[in-house]
Amino acid sequence: MAKSDILSDGRIYLRPYRLSDAAALSAMTSRDEIYETTYNIQREFDEEHAKWWIKFNNNCRRTGTSYEFGIFESVTDALVGNIGIVNINSRCSHATLAYYIHPERWGEGIATEAGELMLRYAFGTLGLNRVGAICMVQNAASRRVLDKLGFTFEGVARQEIMKDDIFYDVAHYGLLRQDYAKRRRGL
Repeated sequence: MAKSDILSDGRIYLRPYRLSDAAALSAMTSRDEIYETTYNIQREFDEEHAKWWIKFNNNCRRTGTSYEFGIFESVTDALVGNIGIVNINSRCSHATLAYYIHPERWGEGIATEAGELMLRYAFGTLGLNRVGAICMVQNAASRRVLDKLGFTFEGVARQEIMKDDIFYDVAHYGLLRQDYAKRRRGL
């Protein structure tokens, strides 16, 4: 892995997953809290599925269709979350920000810090013009993260997803390169 594949702000660092991360990824992603608050995570996420997912994401990285990173604590190297720029459409220069944090680490600002690193990657390294984000309407914490990151609320898609035979509304957000640049300059 190249040094450029590691993004860091001091307290946390982001890096592509390794197969050796499968057990920690499975343990984190299998938590009920993750399933209940995320848009597209299946309930059962065992270690074999985690290994498949890591290989899948490494292939997506090679093809340039998504870049998923584990969020690791710098001091302990513990996996504390997941974040990525996914569903990249290079022709239209846009993608989606996706993330979740280990429930034991909720409320510590990790999602916002990791989000800042990913936006720098999306607009800088990848040169995207737009990054979208979606979350379940009832996920108030995720909505606050998107607000802090400077995203604009664009609307609610009613009953957009179904989990456990229940339809849920999904909030849609967007951030343009020009707005990100203004925010970074403090305007």
